[in-house]
Amino acid sequence: MKNLTKRLLSLLATLAIAGTAAAQLNVVATIPDLADIAREIGGERVDVKTIARGTENVHSVSIKPSHLVAINRADVLIEVGLSLEHAYVPGLLEKGRNKRIQPGQPGFINCSDGWSAIDVPDEISRGEAADIHPLGNPHMNLDPRGGRHIAERIRDGLSRVDPKHADEFTRNFDAYAQKLAKAEKRWAELGAKLKGRKVAVYHQDFTYFARYYGMNIVARVEPKPGVPPTPRDLANVVDVLRREGVKVVLTAKWSNNKDVRFVAEKAGAQVLEIPIMVGGVSGADTWIGMMDELHESLVAALGLDGPERDKASDEG
Repeated sequence: MKNLTKRLLSLLATLAIAGTAAAQLNVVATIPDLADIAREIGGERVDVKTIARGTENVHSVSIKPSHLVAINRADVLIEVGLSLEHAYVPGLLEKGRNKRIQPGQPGFINCSDGWSAIDVPDEISRGEAADIHPLGNPHMNLDPRGGRHIAERIRDGLSRVDPKHADEFTRNFDAYAQKLAKAEKRWAELGAKLKGRKVAVYHQDFTYFARYYGMNIVARVEPKPGVPPTPRDLANVVDVLRREGVKVVLTAKWSNNKDVRFVAEKAGAQVLEIPIMVGGVSGADTWIGMMDELHESLVAALGLDGPERDKASDEG
């Protein structure tokens, strides 16, 4: 009798687990930042897969057959938008033939909806660089306000797809907002030290962050987004760095190349490789952790003092 009872209990537990798995929404996020925040808001109601790894150039992500399988099965697709994923999301949607996640459907979440984009071009000429974005700079995930905005869009999107659990998504959002409030307080202390500081960059991914804190990007190694620099371009950048006394050149893992190292060496500056997505550089696996990395590494590189971070309290 005891053995029968144990078997019945085991069967019931298995069925319960299977039922929970069946009730989960299959979510595909284009970048790890969105995947992390989707897990925060969706909790046990979501199973999240990510397309980008966090270290590559987000404008030219390599697509694998597994991505197409995930898209085909997805209940929800989450993208940054502003044409950040223009090189691969349209093709995946076309080949995946999944009506649930097409633009305009409840399962399609564009996190840039309602966002005030910067660097919106007045016009785009024929033959313009591939990384010029007609809707503005798409790297909103590096704005300290970006996580809260993204969380709101994901909360609203998951609630559309699964209205029965909308209250749960809202509660999860409220809990995440409390984590954000603690982090935003840390960032404000560090950001106050950054105002007016001069840096150079490789790409335009750092612009939201710099503008938010009043930093001055005095030079870009790329003459235009997506266009490699010529020797003359590099010489001009070196001249600007020397003249402006710039001591830090910011770059991502994908763009930490010989051109960046050349201008930094010639100008007597330091190369600082920064995370542009979750999983980049030292491998922080949360959006808040990635933004902590960004603030702290920049403050350190500029020789500024920053507050100690209480990681334990962040997780509570």
